[in-house]
Amino acid sequence: MLDSSHEFYLSSAEKQLILKGIRNGLERFYKDREGKSALVTERNFISRQRASYVFDSIYHIANQHPELNVSPEIRTAGLSYEYVSLFFETRKIVVTFSQVKRPEDLPEYSEYRNEYTEGNRLYNPQLSFFREEDEFNLNIYKHLVVTFNGSHGPDPLFIWIGATTPEQNAWIYHEELTVDVGVGR
Repeated sequence: MLDSSHEFYLSSAEKQLILKGIRNGLERFYKDREGKSALVTERNFISRQRASYVFDSIYHIANQHPELNVSPEIRTAGLSYEYVSLFFETRKIVVTFSQVKRPEDLPEYSEYRNEYTEGNRLYNPQLSFFREEDEFNLNIYKHLVVTFNGSHGPDPLFIWIGATTPEQNAWIYHEELTVDVGVGR
């Protein structure tokens, strides 16, 4: 894996915003579910519901910190899937979020992430000999995806951040968020 971490650098405060957003969203999700009986078919939608709480929390926390120069946006994929992206305009970085089972897992391929991952082409180690840095490439966002597993309760099993290849089939850069950032609430 190419060491491109400096190309996708987020400050401690930016990472803390992400961590806090995920944790607050999961806490709210599990608190709201407390004492409610489980539905027989709840596995059909529980993952999306949990993600919605996390997206909502990230959106609101990002709006509370204008000093970080991050713009949260609510976007829609397909006909009905709403998600939140964080745009770090000054560095041309976009961050999306995905629930996965294990830290090393790649997020499931998605068309909506595809529009962002094209900017990672310059940092793909397999294509590093063919780098073309033209004006077009300088205007494309680099894409980071934050992966987490909150399926076991309000404290996520892990939170990782990384960049995938444009095909979304391999990691270019990948690290645990809680290693560099204090885990305060």
